[in-house]
Amino acid sequence: MSLPSSPVTGAFTGIQWDPMQKLRLTQPEKLLLRSGEANPIDYTLNNAEESTAYVKVVLKVLAEASGASGPSSKVSHLKGMLPDDEALQILYTDPMGVVTHYAITKLYDIIVCLKEKKMGGDVSIGATFYNEDDGNLLDEWRPLLRVLHLGGSGDAFAQRGAAYCLAHILMAGCPSQRFATNRSLKINHASVMEPLQALISWITSQLQSSASSSLSLVTPTLTALMICPEARSMFANSGGIGYLSRHLRNGTKGSKTGSGATVQQLYELCFCLWTLTYECNSSAMIRTAFVRDNAVHALVDLVSSAPREKVVRVALS
Repeated sequence: MSLPSSPVTGAFTGIQWDPMQKLRLTQPEKLLLRSGEANPIDYTLNNAEESTAYVKVVLKVLAEASGASGPSSKVSHLKGMLPDDEALQILYTDPMGVVTHYAITKLYDIIVCLKEKKMGGDVSIGATFYNEDDGNLLDEWRPLLRVLHLGGSGDAFAQRGAAYCLAHILMAGCPSQRFATNRSLKINHASVMEPLQALISWITSQLQSSASSSLSLVTPTLTALMICPEARSMFANSGGIGYLSRHLRNGTKGSKTGSGATVQQLYELCFCLWTLTYECNSSAMIRTAFVRDNAVHALVDLVSSAPREKVVRVALS
């Protein structure tokens, strides 16, 4: 998944940390942020200690910028990419909105960089986002969940990015993913379960809407989560199979009316449903859900409606 660029990307180079007293940044934290801008991200994440320090500062920026007052006044309403001069103007009228998008963008870059590092190496998502002493998830993760629950019309870019980053952070703490982290790092898997359930509850709440815009918030994150057995089981236990089946049935109708999920979204929903079949042999509850929610019938109807070839392939699988 590639996160679409923020509409105010052109304003990021204009951010000045010294005047932004609301962020409550210390001088060392400002220096760390400036160093992160001056150097390639891979250099900034050169070792576990430096990675964690940088991540904590970026999460602090997100926490202070997003606040508890709901979506930003201007940035959260933007849809398309602004020219650089207009983006810089927004920086002066809605600085915290721009900084929120900056922090989400940086966190996404961090996650992508850490995913690409050598599996089992000293620098990983697990080594960066979990305490070395007790193995617990860093407390600083919480602003990501708060961004998901912004009131009003929300902030699609921030919510999509926060969900995707949080998914990868939490999956790194699941027992099934321990092979991807340095074996000397002892992660407290229990510290992940409640946040993971909270993320999945947010996803299922979005899936209750049939709007394509709601699907676009969650399908990248849900697709990522489905590689993790713990997440698959939680999603199924939260009624996920029923939600997927309903959207696929709506997709069948939408192909005739021009409404509903896009072709890419249908492909991703089919993929998620397919991955859930991996749990059928071990879970009577999931087998029952496939029957009760008419998942197979939804797939058959989708194939019959003649969508794009790639949707047919994944539906048949």
